[in-house]
Amino acid sequence: MLDFVCSYFMDGRVSRVEDFLKTRLLDTLTEQINKVTKVVNTHAPGKKVWLGGLGPAWAGGTSNLSDTYAAGFLWLNTLGMAAVQGIDVVLRHSFFDYGYTHLVDQNFSPLPDYWFSLIFKRLVGPRVLAVRVAGLQRKPRPGRVIRDKLRIYAHCTSFYNHNYVRGSITIYIINLHRSRKKIKLAGTLRNKTVHQYLLQPYGSDGLRAKHIQLNGERLLMVDNETFPELKPRTLRAGRTIAMPPMTIGFYVIKNINAYACRR
Repeated sequence: MLDFVCSYFMDGRVSRVEDFLKTRLLDTLTEQINKVTKVVNTHAPGKKVWLGGLGPAWAGGTSNLSDTYAAGFLWLNTLGMAAVQGIDVVLRHSFFDYGYTHLVDQNFSPLPDYWFSLIFKRLVGPRVLAVRVAGLQRKPRPGRVIRDKLRIYAHCTSFYNHNYVRGSITIYIINLHRSRKKIKLAGTLRNKTVHQYLLQPYGSDGLRAKHIQLNGERLLMVDNETFPELKPRTLRAGRTIAMPPMTIGFYVIKNINAYACRR
């Protein structure tokens, strides 16, 4: 018997690069999941909810937009929000078919969302951790909702990644601001070595780029079957994480021996 599957689309409101930076649109996923979960809990208690039919824009996407770096903000935010809300399975809308929401181009070369997905699978485990960010957990004024442009999610690092021991933590950050933001790890995280995987657009197209770079090096397949080595940049213990404007980064806190991530 199948679990309950719901679809999530950013509808015709997504037609410009700037639309992918709008927190109000990104936050519609939480509202949709809450509605579906309420229905499932009422009519089929205990059923798992899957998120399917996902695409970075409605009706097959938008040419030269839905297959660019900009669409990655929606994709990574969807993965983060879905995990926080207890969604175990997120199905990508299309790999290669009609429309512009593909993961690969006509030559089967990876597009930005493919690289985002690969690094996510390599570094992020299924166990979700709570995140508290000083300065973001502020109370909104009456009648207003706080919609943060700096989005931070945390998971136990994937057990299948043998470069990291159990107990490591992966944080992924989406900076939607048009300025650089600094994040300083606190508590037991403060004095640990961090591996940075900073993903930025490659080339002169900015957020419309269809190629991305990892820590300053363009990501390209070695050949038709071989992925490039995904080399992290080591940040010394205690160093502040600096997120360039409108970028996405993954950060692995090594050897922290987090109890929740050892099991």
